[in-house]
Amino acid sequence: MAVARLAAVAAWVPCRSWGWAAVPFGPHRGLSVLLARIPQRAPRWLPACRQKTSLSFLNRPDLPNLAYKKLKGKSPGIIFIPGYLSYMNGTKALAIEEFCKSLGHACIRFDYSGVGSSDGNSEESTLGKWRKDVLSIIDDLADGPQILVGSSLGGWLMLHAAIARPEKVVALIGVATAADTLVTKFNQLPVEDSGRKNYISLHSA
Repeated sequence: MAVARLAAVAAWVPCRSWGWAAVPFGPHRGLSVLLARIPQRAPRWLPACRQKTSLSFLNRPDLPNLAYKKLKGKSPGIIFIPGYLSYMNGTKALAIEEFCKSLGHACIRFDYSGVGSSDGNSEESTLGKWRKDVLSIIDDLADGPQILVGSSLGGWLMLHAAIARPEKVVALIGVATAADTLVTKFNQLPVEDSGRKNYISLHSA
């Protein structure tokens, strides 16, 4: 099973004292244990095996349109945030959707602008633009509380999204989350590349 290939992950789940706690999970139990801990307030849907997803586009007047697939289901919903130049049809994204189907939970997977079926030019993409993509998915497509699953670079964007939308994000799951890679690479740039550093800072905001 594809889910079994996922590495050990950690999720931040709300505590009763309104704080947050890091909870480590194994590859087989991560998402299922997390979903079991969250009270279900939404009505149950039809059996997940009858649900299908089709390609849709989120139209944004001043930004590239985003390709996405949305699986209807109960709350909390799951949003998969892919890694660098990864597609929504990747093995991890499909495994997450199949897992959500088995539990009857809602799920959204999407392509960043300039990637896959979404509009835009990948050569013009920046972390700032992809951050806006994630927030657009949360704001315009997601219903109710969401669990964000970020893979690699998607883990970095997942953290930014959680900070920007704390009222909608109830938990985070990182899959090989590259939370410190960008900062490390940035700090390793030589002094003579100060202009490049300024460029990265401006285009990562």
